Amino acid sequence: MARTSTNRLTVYQIKSKFRSLSEIVERKTVTIEVGSLGTFVYERSQPAPPTWLTKFFGNRLDEQINILTSSAKALFLVPLTENDRKTYFAISFGQGRHLLKEGVVEERFGLRVVLNSVGAESFRSIDKTALGAIPKHSREQMSRDVAPGEFGIDVEQDLVSSVTGRSQDPTLGSILTGKDALHISAPVDVTNIATFLCYARARSRSKAYRTNFDWIDQIREVRDTLIEDKLNAELIDRLGQGNLEKTWMAVPEVIDWASVAGFRSVRPKRAKLRADLILQEFLDELEGDTLSIDALKNAHVYAIEAQNEDPLQRWSAFRCLYAEVELGRKLYILNNGKWYQIAPAFGEQVQADFQGIPDARLALPEYTGGSELAYNQSAAQILGNACCMDQRMISHGGGHNKIEFCDILTRDKKLVHVKKYGGSSVLSHLFMQGAVSGELLVSDGEFRARLNQLLPRGYKLSDPKRTKPRAADYDVVFAIISGSVQPLDIPFFSKVSLRSARRRLEGYGYSVKKQKIQRV
Repeated sequence: MARTSTNRLTVYQIKSKFRSLSEIVERKTVTIEVGSLGTFVYERSQPAPPTWLTKFFGNRLDEQINILTSSAKALFLVPLTENDRKTYFAISFGQGRHLLKEGVVEERFGLRVVLNSVGAESFRSIDKTALGAIPKHSREQMSRDVAPGEFGIDVEQDLVSSVTGRSQDPTLGSILTGKDALHISAPVDVTNIATFLCYARARSRSKAYRTNFDWIDQIREVRDTLIEDKLNAELIDRLGQGNLEKTWMAVPEVIDWASVAGFRSVRPKRAKLRADLILQEFLDELEGDTLSIDALKNAHVYAIEAQNEDPLQRWSAFRCLYAEVELGRKLYILNNGKWYQIAPAFGEQVQADFQGIPDARLALPEYTGGSELAYNQSAAQILGNACCMDQRMISHGGGHNKIEFCDILTRDKKLVHVKKYGGSSVLSHLFMQGAVSGELLVSDGEFRARLNQLLPRGYKLSDPKRTKPRAADYDVVFAIISGSVQPLDIPFFSKVSLRSARRRLEGYGYSVKKQKIQRV
């Protein structure tokens, strides 16, 4: 009996709603039936000199030089029938994935197979996106098998899109990589491909991964174009009807508010200068333009410099939009220009935690405009027995690290951090600032000594280097300036960031509270 060859394979599962080759593959392909197993699909290609040959060397090389290359593109489409329903799998060869039409691939098929087939401490590489601030994509690799925690994954704020690990299942080979596609090196060829695909499908359906990796389903990026189109259509319908209850606009990244005079929409020079981003005002300024996703992506929002009123920064209006949409009993979040699906249980936990944070009920005045520094100075005076610490930076930790202890410090030990309402990255920065300064106060004598130099008389710490303050004596208050007349609400990923910061601070013994400052 002939031995099955070991092959390096890339396997995709096709969504079950696509039931014919014409729905799955691009045109201009050649098809060959491989018995009753499936269909081989390829694109004709002609050998040609590589593009780098003339781009780099020009005509300095002999024209008769014999270097030819060809980019092969091929797929083997194998149908599996189950309960009279046909599901296709595609094995890609060369650049064959480019023959698949957009939106036909089952998302995270390979990821599920890998998570169901590797040990809890058998990871070698991960691809992740940090969502707590401006989305940051990264790939991390290890020289030996480790647990996911060794990669520094924040299971509540990192979206893991791809993993590589050591297989515990000999049928799948030794090292597996999974994202949408499954990448394996295993004894699989045309003689046993159908049996292998049945096995891989069963591995993808297993829920065993939830024992060790249940967090993988908490957040997932929407990459199904059909679902994305439905969400975009719902968003446009909501904006057209003026239903803005769960939709608003915010600066999508951290900015220096002291340098910003205000914001203009659509036109950087002639539009009205506004103190903040208000969705309804932006919609009014579209002046009857057809409301569409393309229009939102092409329209811009400008932060205007305070000194000369030139545009300081700009973003597409779509990137500044935040929305929460329920579709098919599932919660979707539009954040920084991307849609994300939130697992129901995770969404409920985050919302319950946010509602469970007690209100500080400080006598903070309303915000009527101007810089945050001016507001904090005024608020400290109105509170009485309080001092403004805004922009009083502490150099600490080497390099150019500068840490702001808080914005307002009260005599009864309230550490108040104030920020104008903004997108997830803006508020995540606020919560991180509060967590870092709180940790340093109780853990670092050098930080306390430098802080003491900035504190006014009556607020100074006694023996800051040797005496550690009791965190339980302090309240950390996150006060957010908002123009909404509703109770304080913030973007979902901001709630996740606040949840993380609160855990860190309460672990030291602090009490964490929130407060809304009304903008008028």
